[in-house]
Amino acid sequence: MSKLGEGNEAQAGGGGLLTSGDILAANQGNYESLYQAEQAFLRYPADWLIRFHNMYLRANLPTGARVLDYGCGSGNNAIFLIEKGYEVHGVDVAPSFKSLLVKNMALHHVDSKSAERFSVISPDATDLDFPDNNFDFIFSNQVLYYLPSMEHLQKVCAGFRRILKPGGIVFFTMMGPRNYYITHHLKSVHANGTVYDVRVEEKGHRLEGVREVVLLAKDEKHLCEMFSAFEPLTVGYFDQKMFDLYSNFHWIFAGRKSG
Repeated sequence: MSKLGEGNEAQAGGGGLLTSGDILAANQGNYESLYQAEQAFLRYPADWLIRFHNMYLRANLPTGARVLDYGCGSGNNAIFLIEKGYEVHGVDVAPSFKSLLVKNMALHHVDSKSAERFSVISPDATDLDFPDNNFDFIFSNQVLYYLPSMEHLQKVCAGFRRILKPGGIVFFTMMGPRNYYITHHLKSVHANGTVYDVRVEEKGHRLEGVREVVLLAKDEKHLCEMFSAFEPLTVGYFDQKMFDLYSNFHWIFAGRKSG
């Protein structure tokens, strides 16, 4: 796993300083390692995406609509959306995602030519190389909290707004304070109390050695402030408990581009 260096931006509660670059590079390195080892080779779509599709998208997003999966990983969610008849594009910061995506497409009998619409982006990118008003739906699952600050997140959202069509839909998930990463593995709090340094140090734990730095959404009000570029459609959460997964609590924000 990547190690975070010292920098000059975010003061750690129990140790040095972290720059935005440190955080972005560490989180990118974590996922590059996981993809190379196929430890993050997810094959099935997220339950909350399936529910959102069944409850809202299938009535509001026409067949052939253009979709962006931001932080697409191994393509488990993108493939679900492709199978529903959408034109799906994807981006990720860890280059090894592409080999997992192609393998996943083969497993699901999806034409691998679709992989041509997926690309690697720089971890510090705040605007994407797509035309204005290009997408009908932008989806980002368990990804945006790896950005290093509220300011960086809102720059990314401004980029999303630019490439989203008027009336276009967004669906984002963000880690919340009840998540077991925070309740069981938090080591220090950085910056203005929104950046959390998480390390799994428990011997024999299935995630032993994992270190991540996450941008936490404290409550629904804070969540809506994070995504103030969009008009909310619904705000909620998902949560599960199983074995040592004491809670995987994440907020859900679904919204649209108004105006």
